Amino acid sequence: MERLVVVLNPNSTRAKRVQSGVLDRLNDSGRTHDTLITKYPDTEANIDTMLEFFRNGDTILTAAGDGTAMQAMNAVLRTNLENTRIGPLGYGNFQDIGREQDPLKLLSTEPIAWNPMTLKVNGDYFRHAPAYATFGLTALAASKFGGQSSRNHMRHTPDKLRLLSSIGQLGIDYFALRRHKLPPFTTNLNNKQQNIATDIFAINSPRAGRIIRLKEDYSASNDFGFHISDLSRIWPNVPFGIQASTGHAPTTPMQELIIRFEEPSTIPLQTEGEFAIPSEVEAISIHKDPTDVLRVLKST
Repeated sequence: MERLVVVLNPNSTRAKRVQSGVLDRLNDSGRTHDTLITKYPDTEANIDTMLEFFRNGDTILTAAGDGTAMQAMNAVLRTNLENTRIGPLGYGNFQDIGREQDPLKLLSTEPIAWNPMTLKVNGDYFRHAPAYATFGLTALAASKFGGQSSRNHMRHTPDKLRLLSSIGQLGIDYFALRRHKLPPFTTNLNNKQQNIATDIFAINSPRAGRIIRLKEDYSASNDFGFHISDLSRIWPNVPFGIQASTGHAPTTPMQELIIRFEEPSTIPLQTEGEFAIPSEVEAISIHKDPTDVLRVLKST
């Protein structure tokens, strides 16, 4: 029997609106549902809880941010659940995966196919990334948004000012972190050693971090978008910033990317805002497995 599951994250930016915006809406419509509340700051611990809770045939609504939606998608893929639908509701900060906030409207849509990226570190599976992954300076900056002080600040910032506030925080973090460089690396695209890059981007959807936008939507294809940047200087990156903010971020379509570091290194990385910093990293690979297809409810 189909079960409706609502996943809640009490730490998400718009968590206080979930009761009236989601749970009350479902109750008033007569839609019975089970709830799962994420309890841990650790991404893998939350995924483990979801692995035990989800089952075949579920319709899963995530009433939180992109990180919680990513965790639910990982749980579904890791257990090979069939006939399962995921509906990401936008109750976080950036809302790159899902922006719709009305659960009844989302439940009335037909699911679309969504093929996430698969990340491996030193050849071992690390995580699925449905929307985007970044490595380097932007990953370090993203880690600041996950802090409690940043979340509290965003909760008390009016919606119309939230993007401006996010950009302001990003600017402060940028000046504090812009000297950070990725260690030397090569890729399967080019054997030339990269020595000055601050960032590697892998993007699978039209939005990443709310600021970077693409015309292409890679989520239903076998490709993803790839870009290397040196963001340590402002003026040389003005064209990239304009392109990214106007929906024309320059990316190269890829089916597989392999990044090899000259020496084992500690690499900051994040997917959908969920930060990690693995050590002794020799290689990171990103690819899309055509059999990893999610059924996602997404309003246009």
